[in-house]
Amino acid sequence: MASTKRGRAARIAALTSVLPGVLASSALAEPVKPPPIKSYPGDPGRLGDPASWRTPEFDRDSGLVSIGAEFAYAGGFAGGGMNIGVVDSGYFAGHVREHGSLDTGYKVGDRFVPVTASGGQTGPTSGLYDPAFNDSHGTHVSGTIAASRDGVGETQPDGPAANMHGVAFNSRLYMGNTHKTDGVFYGLLPPTATPAQTPDNAYLANVYRAVAKAKTANGKPIRLITTSWGSAPPTENYNTLEPPPGSPSTFGLNAAWRYLSTPDGVADANGNTVHWLNGAIRVARSGKLLQFTAGNAGVANPTARAATPYYRPDLEGRWYTTSGINPNIGRTFNADGSVLVPGQQEFNQCGVAKWSCITAPSRLINSTWVEVVDGVPQARYRAASGTSMAGPHSAAALTLIMQRFPYMTNTQALYTMFTTGRQNNTINDASGTAVPNPTRGQIVQVPDNRNGWHTVSLREAMNGPGQLLGPFNVDMRGYTDVWSNDISDVAAQARKQEDAAEAAAWKATKEARGWTHGLPADATEKDKFDFAVGTRREKARKSRVYTGSLTKRGDGTLFLAGNGTWHGTSTVLDGKLSVVGSHASPINVYGGTLGGSGRVAGNVNVSGGELRPGVTRREAERAANARVVPGNVLNAGGDVRIGRSGRLAVTVSGDSDYTSVRATGALALSGNLDLDVRGPLTRGAKLTIMSGGSISGTFRGLPQGSVVKADGHRFKVSYAGNSVTLTVIR
Repeated sequence: MASTKRGRAARIAALTSVLPGVLASSALAEPVKPPPIKSYPGDPGRLGDPASWRTPEFDRDSGLVSIGAEFAYAGGFAGGGMNIGVVDSGYFAGHVREHGSLDTGYKVGDRFVPVTASGGQTGPTSGLYDPAFNDSHGTHVSGTIAASRDGVGETQPDGPAANMHGVAFNSRLYMGNTHKTDGVFYGLLPPTATPAQTPDNAYLANVYRAVAKAKTANGKPIRLITTSWGSAPPTENYNTLEPPPGSPSTFGLNAAWRYLSTPDGVADANGNTVHWLNGAIRVARSGKLLQFTAGNAGVANPTARAATPYYRPDLEGRWYTTSGINPNIGRTFNADGSVLVPGQQEFNQCGVAKWSCITAPSRLINSTWVEVVDGVPQARYRAASGTSMAGPHSAAALTLIMQRFPYMTNTQALYTMFTTGRQNNTINDASGTAVPNPTRGQIVQVPDNRNGWHTVSLREAMNGPGQLLGPFNVDMRGYTDVWSNDISDVAAQARKQEDAAEAAAWKATKEARGWTHGLPADATEKDKFDFAVGTRREKARKSRVYTGSLTKRGDGTLFLAGNGTWHGTSTVLDGKLSVVGSHASPINVYGGTLGGSGRVAGNVNVSGGELRPGVTRREAERAANARVVPGNVLNAGGDVRIGRSGRLAVTVSGDSDYTSVRATGALALSGNLDLDVRGPLTRGAKLTIMSGGSISGTFRGLPQGSVVKADGHRFKVSYAGNSVTLTVIR
């Protein structure tokens, strides 16, 4: 730290060299800056004004207000630079304005990109709609995701009054074609299945691989692939895990999963030796995030494909499902026109997949359509209902969350969407019957069997996580950002109790069925399946962490502006963590910087790096968030320890304008003290830079009564009265 006349951090005592990323990284960090939103000349939508985005075009998708999409747009996020993968029945290129962008005059292939795949009995097939084997389903889904916000729409019989726009209307969409209509069965085929209802498993598995590996226009990866194709076969029923008395042996979610999860190379009940789901699972394990809709039968569980994380818990955080809500039932609004209660759950419930399930609008959703008139496909708009309409809403919303937090992993973005969901109108009673939800409209605390994490709320999601579901290891990658939500770990604590009950039931099952020491030699296929699922879930429970914790990595600054009540310790390794709200748990600093003007209720242990209390005016301006304001004092409700490799950095701008730490507990000092004197001081002025219940030790090389120099000033150091004071003597 070379000396300058003003504004430098003076080295006091024998300081170690500055750790990489401790001071410089925070100064260079930039807030998240999305590209400008592109729509149409005269669009009334303005940054910072959510209501201005609620145009007639916005309102024609009744789901947009239910998920709070206007709050994402007001923040500058409409999907620019993001790539979304879709597997469905193709999209119709004839919706020229909806599938392109103003930049290229709505050129076909500009934002909606067909992906070609082949395999099995199916030759190379484009992602474009083909009336020979496709229906309008893929066109409708793709419009909900990314149709242009163009203000007018296409000239066609439905007229401009039918025009709508997608959730992520600036994103690019990459479509893989199922080579079928939505009537194709994704599970066990009945004997009467037609060719149109019969999937080509090997081809479909390759479609997922092709979309995952598609070369994108901007070179950025496709992080999310959303699926809502197909129909449940009449051979399957998902209302129970095992077949109810008197029902076919193929009924029950377990039976459906056994069929879907047949290993490749082994013939399933329809004689297939390759199953499409295995291809999708491999894509998820490669790092992509997959979304499957829950199904429309109105039963207690989602489809088997949607329930995959229940049977393969290692896929939690990589695979999720979306159930539906009817926005026309139970929806209420705030005084500003934003949604309070999103609506009421409908179609298949989240059931056993509740920890990986969200809900989204699914009733009478207006979107792009294709209609064959005299043998010629024509662009249209139509309303449709089903979880196929919910899935694209949640997937596109998740894409906006990924854009908002470019430093988050796929799983972290997904969990941000989960933990900021707004509660729906009903929940289940003990018998599984829908009853009024007493906390409807509030932010979700714990997922339930009917609603899972309830409905996506971009209003809350734009402000960061609502909970930490375990260790949250975030690398800021040079960004400055603010998480202003209150953050807890309520759900993780609740899951601990739930898992304990499941563990007891599994133990009893193993004892009752003679599985304590493994499966017997004569075990049936069903026994093998049950044992495998139980063992996988047991392994997941043993590895699960039931307290939330935060680890700050990488250059950049993260401001915590809400009420943080998670139970695990927070750790600073690089960059800067600034507490400007309240923080209940202890904080350990091993590198980088801990700062802020809020309150840390737990202990603060600075083993390495530095404690730099306060928020400067420049930091507040860079954060560009009303919750971050300049301030000088960081309060600690516990002990504060500055270890030998740590330091306290204090900025002094005047006799009564300086940063400080006020602790309720003990102060333990053995590290270094940095002073940055930026303003004139009066001789005799006494600066209390630390206070606590007691003090042990001193700063390195600064015993009681010693004199230090900084920026042309001399200070006398005192540790009397349980405070560290600096008295100006020149």
